[in-house]
Amino acid sequence: MISLQNLLKLQWGYVFSGFAYNLVSFLVVRSGGQQLSTTAPLLGGPVMLIYGAFILPAYFNRLQLYRFFMFCAILVFGWGGILVHIINYARDPSLYASFYAWALAVGINVFGLGLSSLALLRKYTH
Repeated sequence: MISLQNLLKLQWGYVFSGFAYNLVSFLVVRSGGQQLSTTAPLLGGPVMLIYGAFILPAYFNRLQLYRFFMFCAILVFGWGGILVHIINYARDPSLYASFYAWALAVGINVFGLGLSSLALLRKYTH
């Protein structure tokens, strides 16, 4: 088991890595390149900040609300952050800047999905 404090730190790491991925994608587009993934960076970045807001209730001992938000995050990021990327890449790999850009997008979201699952299933100590 992981402590809630450490889980929250890892979740902030997920927020940062997802936001950074979208920021890099945005900067690549601004310089004339192809966005890293099929997620529009101006949508993906703010969505990561929303996930950050989803973890805030845990700091106020509102663990039921925190777990509810993690359930919502699992649905959204499991579908849009993992399955949609897998389907898109299988259909047309050219939608991604490279295999590594695709793998990083999926990997970041698998990491977040795992953390959200730990939170939802109460696999932490308080």
